[in-house]
Amino acid sequence: MRVGRPTFARVAIVSFVVSLGLAVSARAKADTPSLPLELTWDVPAECPPASHVERRVAQILQGPPPAKSIVVAVARIRRADDSGRFELSLSIRTGDVEESRTIDAASCSALAEASAVVIALAINPEKESPAETPPSPTPASTAMAPIPPLVPRPPQPPRPPRYHYALGLGAAVDSGTLPDVGAGMLASIAVRIDRVRLGVLSTLWFRQEPTFDASGQAGASFDMIAAGAFGGYMVALGPVALGPVANLEATFVRVRGFGIRTPRASWTGWPTAVLGGRAELRVSSWLGLFARADAAFAVAAPTFTLGNAESGLSLHSPAIPAARLGFGAEIVIP
Repeated sequence: MRVGRPTFARVAIVSFVVSLGLAVSARAKADTPSLPLELTWDVPAECPPASHVERRVAQILQGPPPAKSIVVAVARIRRADDSGRFELSLSIRTGDVEESRTIDAASCSALAEASAVVIALAINPEKESPAETPPSPTPASTAMAPIPPLVPRPPQPPRPPRYHYALGLGAAVDSGTLPDVGAGMLASIAVRIDRVRLGVLSTLWFRQEPTFDASGQAGASFDMIAAGAFGGYMVALGPVALGPVANLEATFVRVRGFGIRTPRASWTGWPTAVLGGRAELRVSSWLGLFARADAAFAVAAPTFTLGNAESGLSLHSPAIPAARLGFGAEIVIP
């Protein structure tokens, strides 16, 4: 079998295919002109990438940009708060002029589109509006919807703080205030003003009856209750919020001796400063869980004695600081 020379028709077909490929490649390069843009795009993973924004800028400009200095744009998108909205911080520098703006929207895609429009106008300020520039002819399959005109938004009034009320109920553990590790029940009423927490709380501690002699017959019972106000500042991390918190409480203790000749009962009280941290978990729009870890500092707390102050047996002095843990649930009222 002999292989003949290539015919003129074959050579012509091959030349036509190669020329067509080169023309398509050149047309693709011409459709995406290089931009005088340095873009830093710091966004969550679910947002459009930087290449999407650059492509949209090129589409808005619809042609080679005018010769001018490079536009440096730095964009950062973060979740605004626990409502699920996003916030864009966009800084644009052209030569020696730099401007910044902040935009919020319900989706990352909307903020990416807004970034492309603002960057395009920074590259070519002579364009009055993307919507007023006649679109270049494109095939029907790739035609894009017109971009709405960029209208300066009037300054928005500050958003009024959001108020929510919360009713809390939980348990607490204390080590150091009473002779033994104590447990109790706590209740609170609070108002949530955005990230701020303000409220009142009360803790009722279960009775303790430690003994203080070798026979185990003589001792004292301790009943304690604490009430006061608290405040804190929480930082939301998705459904979880963390932050510092502080209390100012009044602590009251009733001591009654037993197993001695003349048992007596007496009440005493002192102020207590409490410093610690609080964690919150949002379960639903109306239900949340909380936990606290604190250090309690008793101010001028007395020493408890069995008998009179001169000859009695010293029972206990509250520790400074005492360690506390608390946890429970809150019903959040809109």
